[in-house]
Amino acid sequence: MKTRVLEEQADLFEVGVLSQSAEVEGVALDALIAEPSGAPVVIVGRALESARLPEFRRLATAAARAKVAVLLVPPFADLDIGRYFETPVRLRAQRRSTESEVGVVDPSAAKELGDEIKIRSDHHFDTALGAGVVATDQQGKPVLIRFQATNTSGPVYFSALQLLTYTALTDDGHRQAALAHMLAWEPAAAADEVDDEAAHATKADSKPPPVSREVLVPVGLLLSAGGAQASDQLRSRARALLGADLSEGDVKRALEEFGSMGVVTLEEPMTVVSAELDVFLERLGLHAYVRELADLLATEEIPA
Repeated sequence: MKTRVLEEQADLFEVGVLSQSAEVEGVALDALIAEPSGAPVVIVGRALESARLPEFRRLATAAARAKVAVLLVPPFADLDIGRYFETPVRLRAQRRSTESEVGVVDPSAAKELGDEIKIRSDHHFDTALGAGVVATDQQGKPVLIRFQATNTSGPVYFSALQLLTYTALTDDGHRQAALAHMLAWEPAAAADEVDDEAAHATKADSKPPPVSREVLVPVGLLLSAGGAQASDQLRSRARALLGADLSEGDVKRALEEFGSMGVVTLEEPMTVVSAELDVFLERLGLHAYVRELADLLATEEIPA
């Protein structure tokens, strides 16, 4: 089993532990961004710092397009880790007392690892993400998440489990098996990518949207979950539920872009073309989050 790590992290203790289970190659971050194809990439979270946010976002995008798995493990320098990989909703590591009992809730992972494993963790993830949760702690909080930007992209595994640490609170066989399960990820058959419906997917297929995905995705999720909404309501809900701080201009540009795609009609009153919006979200693999967001909109008091 081969894997790549950041060249700057090659001497870390965690990478030494990784080398006991895999053949490790250190690669410069710039080189990974330029040539992402190859073995899975393991990142120790202390590399995530605000000053390097643009670099890691470029790496996340490049790896996803190249269908390369990325595994992020503790310790974390910045607990707001979702922003480095542009998750559609906030993903934050939350410190708590140490636990070791882990429930495996993903069927494919449970088939290999069993329903329960013993691996130490000092964090859980605070997020609205539900799809992609692989394992939870004793309180049912996510401790391992597989996030894929699209159905055919490479995944990012966010791990609060200490997969690269030796401790009496961890069954080493369970640790190595969980590590191997993630690093053995392979993309689905190429046939899944060649779909006649893809040609009909959206007008955005032939021209990349000028509005950033960071702006389009929160607005699209909210429109799908809650229907047509006023601009100020979209902004407040994006901030409260998705951790996205959108300006009035951001929302205006997003709605204009969706209008050009046929997703909304901008005449008063604005209407949402659900079928077109469904296609847009399906292309990004985000359908599973719409139901969760709709439930939140129905149960939480969000300022208008």
